[in-house]
Amino acid sequence: MGGEIMAVAMVMAAENAVALRCVGEFGELDDAELVAAVSAAHRQAARAQARELEAIAELRRRRIAAEADGDPDYRVLTAHESVVEEIAVALAVTGNAAATLVHVAERLSTDLPATGEALAAGRIDLAKARVICDLSDDLPDGIAERAEAAVLDKAAEQTTGQLRRRLKRIIGRLAPDAARQRTRDTVQGRRLEVWETGTGVGNLSLLDLPAEDAHAIFNKISAAARGLKGDGDDRPLDMIRADLAKGLLNGAVLPDAVRAVLVQAQAEPGEQSDVAPAAAPVETEVETLAETIDERLHRVRHDARLGRRVNELPRLIGRAVRQIQDDVAAQRDGLCQGNEPQHGHPSYRPPAELRREIEARHATCVFPTCNQPSRRCDLDHTRAWRPGTPGITCRCNLAPVCRRHHRTKQSPGWRLHQIWPGLLVWTTPSGAWHIVRPERQ
Repeated sequence: MGGEIMAVAMVMAAENAVALRCVGEFGELDDAELVAAVSAAHRQAARAQARELEAIAELRRRRIAAEADGDPDYRVLTAHESVVEEIAVALAVTGNAAATLVHVAERLSTDLPATGEALAAGRIDLAKARVICDLSDDLPDGIAERAEAAVLDKAAEQTTGQLRRRLKRIIGRLAPDAARQRTRDTVQGRRLEVWETGTGVGNLSLLDLPAEDAHAIFNKISAAARGLKGDGDDRPLDMIRADLAKGLLNGAVLPDAVRAVLVQAQAEPGEQSDVAPAAAPVETEVETLAETIDERLHRVRHDARLGRRVNELPRLIGRAVRQIQDDVAAQRDGLCQGNEPQHGHPSYRPPAELRREIEARHATCVFPTCNQPSRRCDLDHTRAWRPGTPGITCRCNLAPVCRRHHRTKQSPGWRLHQIWPGLLVWTTPSGAWHIVRPERQ
């Protein structure tokens, strides 16, 4: 064991030496040294990812241990869910990506310690660790460990695809019934998803179909596309397949879809006429206020650390945010009320015009990493609505919040403040803060 530790230490020292030499000096290295630098950096990144997962696992362990016993309240998040949201905002990743990290962290710290050790040593990267975690999930007792031990010896030399195929074969031999049941369970979650890309187009995907159905659909469309290709359509086969699929999903029968694709292939491509309007600039007052909030909260964190009051940080941050909110309350309410005889609306439900205004101000849920369109969200009162209280129905107290993050807002340790109409501050159970600005005013 001592010899292995010494060998690992020597390798890490050599890699650090290569990395240090390469900082700002790539032009002085030969090709072999550059490849060595790439490999060293990749292994160092894997070690950093292992540390990240270890920290996530420890945070999850603490929160689970601190969670109160008894029946869970459906109105708030569980400790696990709360950690997922906290990691999402800390890393600025989606909730699904954060859930994956938390799940992998938990598996490596409990069921798959050898995979965690391989990642920490830089022998595999996070992508390969995820393959092992995903394919060994929900297996009978002892099978995951046996499968892990069987694949780790060659994992460093394999791509993720090769590792996945090998692991599937091994699991199929060790637990054939469990493998078949997992396939059936996965098919039960089949779905159609749509999302927009950064280039102004949209993607549509059928997920978790039975493999035979997915191949049958693809082969049928491919056969028709190749027929069109043979009839003189000189466009790429992928483009023809996409146009056929679009026509079929829009309700056309196959012959009509084929004719439509032929007509489209002969037509000259038109220019896009729908140009997205330029985003309105953020008002100076809002931006200045956001910067002031950030500066004051940084100062609170700095003072807390100097005074060794880190454990009180969530309370101190929350108090500072409320103080800022109180400082600007009169100015905010006056601006929001304008020339109206009363501030806000007396009823709980906002009028349609106000809802449209709030949805235009925030196109998505105001949780920092959420992409749920605001039209599908609850129009939430930041301060709870009660007649005669500050929780009025008004543009300075309403924001779109999806159902999941509505529960987040009500969970222990989480707080949401609306300092200015559309300018919100989330505070997390660990005392971090995240400022959300209005997208349009």
